[in-house]
Amino acid sequence: MSPRTKRAPPVIPPETRPAILRLIREASEPVKAAALIKSAGLAKGITAKALQAFLDEDLGAGAIFNWGSNATPAYWRSDRQTQARERLLSIAAKELVTDKELIGRAAIGPPKLPAGAIKDARAKLASEQRLSLLTSPPGSKTKVVVDTQHPEPYLEAEIARLLQSFGRERPASRIRALISDEPAAEAQVATATVQEVAEKMFDAMNRIAFSPGTTVTFYRLRQQPELAHVTKAVFDEAALLLQRERKALLSLHGHAPALPADEREKLVTDGLGTYYVSIYAR
Repeated sequence: MSPRTKRAPPVIPPETRPAILRLIREASEPVKAAALIKSAGLAKGITAKALQAFLDEDLGAGAIFNWGSNATPAYWRSDRQTQARERLLSIAAKELVTDKELIGRAAIGPPKLPAGAIKDARAKLASEQRLSLLTSPPGSKTKVVVDTQHPEPYLEAEIARLLQSFGRERPASRIRALISDEPAAEAQVATATVQEVAEKMFDAMNRIAFSPGTTVTFYRLRQQPELAHVTKAVFDEAALLLQRERKALLSLHGHAPALPADEREKLVTDGLGTYYVSIYAR
């Protein structure tokens, strides 16, 4: 009797790479290997170790990131440092919070982030003089975090306080209009076409991407000076145009309907109920 031939383990077809990477980029949080193998429809017998070896090049290039461990990997489009930084800036640009509140809220997911990653990002932003601690009101012991590039929440609160100290009050909307750059900004982009904005977006995306093909969130793109004051309608249409022209792909947000309205405003939408969180070059 001849010895039984040992069957070779199944391999991951190279042509499945784009689909696997798309699943990772469009996920709302890091994807574990077993779930990714199942979602990608890979052959039975493909192991987490085989998948990790298959994705080693993409991990090394910074196209995707491992949020788990070598033993139990979980893959996602962004790294912890980038996520921590964006969350800190997003919160500080919207409201006044103490340092403790900021770090605690930025850690909340999905996906959750370790306090250490948040604190490291917070320290870096402080060293860049992007986030500062200011007393509110002046002379008190309470200190709040202020985004030096987007100090509107602090200015709004201080103007309202000064008015009240002289027995005057104004609606928050009037104070907001006073310190807003929107009127001037709208004039600057009034003649900008969707095509022009799409070109600026494509250039900015490739400029700030960690490496070619890495996803860039729309929040980060909005921080770029040439895009900061583009109206949401034009910004969204420009992103969708890049996808229609096959220059870029947009990553779906998996649970956008469950988000508060102000959070959904940061996403790109097609107006038909589909929301996108980030973009990457094809």
